[in-house]
Amino acid sequence: MKNLLIAAGIFVVLLLLALTYLTARYVDQEGIHRAETEMQQMRLSRDSVLTVVAVKDSLQGILQLKVGTLQAEAKTLLGRVDELERERQAKQLDVRRTKQTDELLVKVREIFPPLKTTPLPITERYDEKEKLSLQYLGIPVWFAETFLINEMNAENYKKQRDKLLVVDSLRQETIALKDSVLTLEREKAQAYKRGYDDAYAKYEELNKDYVKLLKEPPSVNLGLPSWGTILGSTAVGVVIGTQLKK
Repeated sequence: MKNLLIAAGIFVVLLLLALTYLTARYVDQEGIHRAETEMQQMRLSRDSVLTVVAVKDSLQGILQLKVGTLQAEAKTLLGRVDELERERQAKQLDVRRTKQTDELLVKVREIFPPLKTTPLPITERYDEKEKLSLQYLGIPVWFAETFLINEMNAENYKKQRDKLLVVDSLRQETIALKDSVLTLEREKAQAYKRGYDDAYAKYEELNKDYVKLLKEPPSVNLGLPSWGTILGSTAVGVVIGTQLKK
């Protein structure tokens, strides 16, 4: 009986020592290392994404500046086109206001350089039907092809101008639509960024809590009595065993 009590006391002491050792060793070092490594990789990935985004934003700023410059140049050229049209109208009106024959011949020779040295005889005929005299300008017959070509060119250029105005209108509309698309893309990217930043912050917080939990695991309460009570009981058991031996 004595030996049984002494053995029981020693067993209890050893059991408590083992539980204390296991509790101290419960800290999962591998899990802590894995969690900290994952967090570091996440930080590096986030920094890489932020670097790429910064580069893209810089390039976007350069391109937007270039777009602004080109649009300004296009606007200037369109303004010049309007000026040329006003000049054309003014010159046309000036020709129609010409009253003197000699003055009209000067304009003809200016517009058509091949006629500068060509005699341009003027004849006058009476029109019986209209009851008035009309003056006619004599030019080489084959020079008439110049008038034909110029007239055809003028008509064709007018059509080209009208089409180019339509093209410019479509271009401006396309630019406006592209700006809208870019705005939506920026808004979508910002939404993704906010979501990523929020997810990253939550992951970082959870990772910290997880590492803290691994480093400081909750204590295991087995409902055992205190060390003082157990050691006291063990001592009593040993004393009783000793007295029984006597």
